[in-house]
Amino acid sequence: MENRPKLHISIEGMDGVGKSTTSKMLAEKLDLILVEKPLHYLLENEGSIENYLKIRDYVNKQEDRVFTSWFYGLGNVYLYHKFKGQKIITDRHLLSNYCWSGTTESEIVFDALVNALGQPDFTFVLKADEKVVRKRLIERNIEDPDLPKINFIPEAYKKMEAFLKKYHMKSAIINTTSLNQDEVCEIIIKKLKSEGLV
Repeated sequence: MENRPKLHISIEGMDGVGKSTTSKMLAEKLDLILVEKPLHYLLENEGSIENYLKIRDYVNKQEDRVFTSWFYGLGNVYLYHKFKGQKIITDRHLLSNYCWSGTTESEIVFDALVNALGQPDFTFVLKADEKVVRKRLIERNIEDPDLPKINFIPEAYKKMEAFLKKYHMKSAIINTTSLNQDEVCEIIIKKLKSEGLV
């Protein structure tokens, strides 16, 4: 696909591993555009995300994984449309979509998305020990709605790794358990430099 970002770095992983903070820091350090929820650009007026959140919450309640994978897949497609020719970093992308919506029935959706879009120039998967994730989420919000997802962590990372392998994606997995955000960013920047991407 020619109409794609000039550079796309994707930061993936479960909630509580440092994706958002890392993405923001890298965007500043590398002068990249940070994109977190691409569909909100399509569904909202500037400065608002209420309509997007309402639609997202409806979609997330659905059990039809073909439907949910297409919804988030539209976000992946729109991302490449809106930011073609630009240098971007995303807080989540195809891997997260597959993690939550990937099933035997929805495999065809992901094949279509990868065939249409290609893949990020590099994908970093952040992970951390479950105890550390729980602590970080509680520090963020003692009633964080992502807390129950901790039980899904082992299966989630198996799915992510299978996706990376299936589509031969350039990637690295970083365990953030004992690292601070600066150290995580340093590891990522060093890898991007070694790949000739920055």
